[in-house]
Amino acid sequence: MSTTTLDPTVVAPPQPPRAALPPGPRAPGIVQALQFARSPLASVMAVHRRYGEPFTVNSPGFGTSVIFSSPELVRQVVTGDPQIFHAGLANAPIKPILGPWSLLALDRAPHMQQRKLLLPPFHGERLRSYADLIAELAEREVASWPLGTPFKLHERMERLTLEAILEVVFGIADEARKDELRRLLPLLLQSARVLVFWGTVLHRDLGPIRPRATFEARRDAVDALLYAEISERRAMPAAERAERKDILSMLVEAEHEDGGRLGDAEIRDQLCTLVMAGHETTATALAWAIDLLERNPAVLAQLRSDEDDDPAYLDAVVREVLRIRPVVPVVGRTVTEPVQIGPHEIPAGTDLAATMLITHHRPDVYPQPERFRPERFLNDEVPPYAWLPFGGGVRRCIGASFAQFEIATILRVLARTPLRLAVAKPEPIRATGVTIVPGRGVRVVRAA
Repeated sequence: MSTTTLDPTVVAPPQPPRAALPPGPRAPGIVQALQFARSPLASVMAVHRRYGEPFTVNSPGFGTSVIFSSPELVRQVVTGDPQIFHAGLANAPIKPILGPWSLLALDRAPHMQQRKLLLPPFHGERLRSYADLIAELAEREVASWPLGTPFKLHERMERLTLEAILEVVFGIADEARKDELRRLLPLLLQSARVLVFWGTVLHRDLGPIRPRATFEARRDAVDALLYAEISERRAMPAAERAERKDILSMLVEAEHEDGGRLGDAEIRDQLCTLVMAGHETTATALAWAIDLLERNPAVLAQLRSDEDDDPAYLDAVVREVLRIRPVVPVVGRTVTEPVQIGPHEIPAGTDLAATMLITHHRPDVYPQPERFRPERFLNDEVPPYAWLPFGGGVRRCIGASFAQFEIATILRVLARTPLRLAVAKPEPIRATGVTIVPGRGVRVVRAA
């Protein structure tokens, strides 16, 4: 049991009336949500052109949000006083999925305490130690692909990033348990996505349609495996556990400031958060990267020629992928007191959203934003707070460095793999849950 005495809950004040907020589309929330799901980039850019900044949108389940996108106002949103600007409150719809101790669901002191415990494995030498393992997993995945037959790259990337999580995050040696997690985790993530969308429409199961019950059954099955692994890791000799590089072993060793260990539920919630935040997101970024590279052969040729001698270009490619296709398009905050963002008075209880999907496509911020041009990140063209695929401030994604490192490591392998797109038409952009995904899955063919 954890010895922490910090209460992980923060109560939000009531949302202000719609009339007190900036203008925005008046269509029913479900209509706005469906428009965004079908065409996220086109829909938000159309609203931005019509209403300017900020504007207000509504989505059932997520409520009413005031949208900001200019770098200066985004800076004020993401770096606002964490005692007033609460990301955990804004993430409330996913709290039942991740658990009350998830880093994404916490605010104030509990968030900072958990964040401090989770930082070490995502930086420095520990981060670099994963390079060979991730590259080996990527080589093994590519070797399994068929020759001359189209397949969905997005699905293969999800399989690859799941393997990386099983090794780097969980470090599971029991093959039977690992096989069960290979089977169950994709099903759980699928149920979580359905539940997030379902929660915007209804908050309970409806007759034979039982997304909540299905999610809970799959969550319980995964939890049983995770708690068994946590128990075995605790029983392991401390010296043996200390030699391991996986994040689970580090969390079992971690201590709160008062010297108490993390409880099983705390560890479980952080493991689930790392899966949810680092599995589909990284896989999606990799699928988008290949789609963009194959449609921009000059960039792919430059990447292939520079990857060994100039890692800066590879880094610029990764950054430009995450600029033009930000996998998580919105960073949310809920303010518990009245605040001023630029010239705008914002009432207490308002949900704010820094929407990178707009920021990354504003022509006044990125000239010719539709062009895939990694050189932007080599020529100091990007102003502060204009590139935020991982959020910003004290809530910047704790795995941001690891995600960029993992994407770059895998992209080195994929860039030298002979692939071609199976479909010439542009890949449709879709929103599912809280991510932006390729609508056809990026169908590719591996050449001999």
